This record gives sequence, C-alpha cells and structure tokens, in this order.
Amino acid sequence: MESWKNKNAIIYTRVSTTEQKEFGHSLDMQEDLLYSFCQKNEINIIKHFQDNESAKDFNRPAFKKLLAYSKHNKKSIDLVLCYDWSRFSRDMFLTFKVISNFSEMGIEVNTISQRINYNQSSHLTMLGLYASQPHVNNLDKSKDIKKANNGALRKGRFINRAPIGYYNDKGANSTKIPLIQKDQKKSKLIQEIFEKYATGLYSQESLRKEYSKKGIKRSKSQFSNMLSNITYMGKVYAPEYEELAGEIVNGMHTPIVDEALFTKVQQVKFKKANIRINSRKKSKHEEYLPLRGGVLKCSKCGDNLTGSPSKSRNGNYHYYYHCNTRKGCRERFKVELAHCELDKIFTSIKPTNEVLELFKEILIDVYKSSQNNRTNTVKKLKKEKIQIENKLDNLTEKFVEDSIDRESYNRLKNNYNNQINELVLNIGEYSDYHKDTNIFINFGLQLLSNIDVFYKKSTTEIKRRIIGSIFSEKLVFENKKYRTAKFNDAVALIFNNNKELESSNNEKRHAISNVSYSVAGTGLEPVTFGL
Repeated sequence: MESWKNKNAIIYTRVSTTEQKEFGHSLDMQEDLLYSFCQKNEINIIKHFQDNESAKDFNRPAFKKLLAYSKHNKKSIDLVLCYDWSRFSRDMFLTFKVISNFSEMGIEVNTISQRINYNQSSHLTMLGLYASQPHVNNLDKSKDIKKANNGALRKGRFINRAPIGYYNDKGANSTKIPLIQKDQKKSKLIQEIFEKYATGLYSQESLRKEYSKKGIKRSKSQFSNMLSNITYMGKVYAPEYEELAGEIVNGMHTPIVDEALFTKVQQVKFKKANIRINSRKKSKHEEYLPLRGGVLKCSKCGDNLTGSPSKSRNGNYHYYYHCNTRKGCRERFKVELAHCELDKIFTSIKPTNEVLELFKEILIDVYKSSQNNRTNTVKKLKKEKIQIENKLDNLTEKFVEDSIDRESYNRLKNNYNNQINELVLNIGEYSDYHKDTNIFINFGLQLLSNIDVFYKKSTTEIKRRIIGSIFSEKLVFENKKYRTAKFNDAVALIFNNNKELESSNNEKRHAISNVSYSVAGTGLEPVTFGL
C-alpha cells in the first residue's frame, strides 16, 4: 500500500454509551491506538475530534466541526483516520457519500484496522463488506429492539417517558421491572382535571390556566392530548407488529382515572368539538346584538325583530333592533335601551337566601327519589357487560384454536370492545349520579344568585341560552320598557314566596329540578366569572 509517511491527518474517535459498555470501544483505547499508529508510521496529527453520539447519521457535533475544519483547511489535510469503519458510520449508504465528499476536497478517509487501498478494485469490495457489517448489525439490533418493545407493550408495560402525573421508577419496585408510578401530588391534580372537564361546565382553556398555577404546566395542544391519553385510565397501546394487529391492553401501572370517567371526558371533548365545527361564523357586530335572532318580538306586527349597525359620518357604529322594513313595519329602537331594561329585570329577580335553601332541598329530595331505579339499572348494565366480556374471551379462544380467521376476529373484537366501552360509560354515569348532581345543584344555585353578573359577562350565544332558559315567551319591548315578561313555570315558582315553594307537588318539584340542568347546560363556566 501507499505509504502515509509525513502525511497530515485528522483523527476521529466515536463511541456511544451502549457500545462502550458492551464492546469495549472506549474513546481512550481508540485514541491510544490511533496515536500509536500515527507515531509508528510517521503521520502528523494536526487535529483530533471525538463524539459521544450514535452513528446512525453524520449529524454529530464533533463530526460537523471536523467537516467545517476540513473545508477551511483542505490544502493542509491528507487523511481522516478512524480506528475502524463502524467508528466512522453505521449507515453504509451515508458512508460512501461522505467518503466521496472528502475525496472531492482531496482528503482520504480510512481506518487503521481495516485499511483500504482505493486504487485496488478488490479493496473497494472489502470496503463494501466493512461498511455493510455495522449497517446490518444496526438493522438487526433495531429489529430486536422493536420486537422487545412491542412485546413489553403487549404485556402492559409503559416503556416511554412517563406522562405528567407519573414518573419512571427504573425498576425500583417489588416487581423489579421498570414501570411508571403515580406522582402523589400531580396525579391528584390530573384526576381533578378529568372530573371537572367531564361535567361539561369547564373549557379546556379555563382548566389549563387554573391548573398551570398548581404545577400542571401544559400547552394548549399538550393539555388536549393529556385528556385523551389512555395511559391515565391504566391502558397501554401496542402498535401493529408483523402479523400482530395493534391493540389496547391493560397496563401494569396504576390508573389515575377509571374507564367510566375517561370515556365520559372523550364524549365531552367530541361534543364540544362538534359544536365548534358546526357553529356558524359570527358577524363582527354579533356581540353588540345579543337579542336578535328570535329573542325579541315586534310590539306592532308580532314578527321577530332583527338588529343591525348604522354607520355615522365620523365612522362610528350605532346599533338598532328593528322589524322587517320590507313588510312596511317601522318599529326601531336603540339597543342600549333594550339592554339596560333587560339588565334591570335580571337584577330584580334574585331569589332570597331562604328560597335558595328550599330550592336546594327540593333538588336533593328529587334526586334521591330516583336513586333506587338507578341502582337497579347499574346492576343490569354490569350483568350485560360481563356477558359481552365472556363472548370476547370465547372469541379469543376460537382465534387461538384457528377456528376463526384474523379479519373476522378483529371485526368482532372491535365490536365487543365498543359495546363494553359504551356500557362502562353508562355504568359510570349512573354510579356517579350523586357526584354530578352536587356539581349541577351548586352551579344552579350560584347562577340563580348571580344571574345578572353571569348574563353581563357571557358571550352572545350564552346570553341567548340564558334568556331561553328563563323566559317562556319571546320578549316584547315597547315604549322604552318590556311588557311583563313571562317566566318558565319552574323559574316563576323559584322567584315566588316560600310557601308556594314548600307546598309544590311532585310534578312541580321535578320541573324545578330540571332548572339546574337547563341553566348549567347553557355552557356557562363558574370559574370564568370568579364566582
């Protein structure tokens, strides 16, 4: 081979932690061998670069510096030397490409233990073998790792970085298997988030801001993904691998929320997403005209009033509610007048503390009376769930025994799992009825006590829902005030005297109990107003 005597060389050493541990490719040993070789062969070492990085590509800090240095000093560099070709790269195709790039600069890339003579065709064949060996080893190792990881996932072991609310224990548990464990403080906060969101009374953003102050710091997308992460209900997803279909399995870790609560949260997310998608694009003037769109009725002709802006000469907008001029009706008045009078009505209908206490007692009494029926329903649902789970077990046995093909197995399994998930949700809803009831009762009382504040701070859409929940008829504005507004029967009963409320019959009591749900269903969120 051509002598390298008096050549100028850059030496490059590289190791990853795994390689150093398993194969002895220590940086010190590579460096000693390279320096000894260069000294023996009278090669001038002008620079030394070393990496502690994987060789899957050349995006390594030290190698990038080596490349930049070579471009600026190519006239004074003859060689780039490594111990062997696996230290240079483990990607066969990238190896040839980078060798070519250095060759164009007049620099030869080579190794001291697997030296190549680029002028001999047989040596080029050897270079192919040297470069392909670490490449193939990497492929085999990658395949083994994927197989092992998929096997661990199918056993229910979460193998990635623990999501917030958990931590990786690295095997410091009774099983000696690396698992994720609940963070005692943050896991409780995660559970609170799921419970609050499941009520439908809170938006993701309001909860994200509230709990960010308590330590659950997530971006908007991270917070949304957190609410859909099956890890929190004790599940693990094993992706498709070769002939094995992807599947969700029971995890080895402890869940933070139960399946019923998790499924309920998904339904709330889906419902709110549909509302956003289906909601029509609002006019920039919409917020100034909350009473148009079927809330007001014309005092002269009885048709629905609409609203629109009128632009003055100085460019300012003035807003009016008015009738359909095409039909010849000239009814028209400023929005400020109508809004001010409506605010007065909401301020005047606050119930007394005694009424609120009676209202609360009636709601609790009505909800308790239905508890027996709900208990029987839960028993029935649980029995149905066990039956479907037995069918799923039988289906798995048939598949193992080759009595059913894979396509039919996957189709039926998905069908059974969907039925089980639906039953879990229904069981949870009936079982958690008392807990949800307290939330809606408290929110209903809070809203009734502060209806004027809620109304003023709500969006246009919510304002219309509040009006629809309280008044049984459309509002009529005439001579700068509203005609006597008729309340819904249940609302009217609440704002009447205590004796009427105490003596209300069962039918009326059930009507009253629905008030809490109707007003809560408007989409209002207590935390929005700091009440």
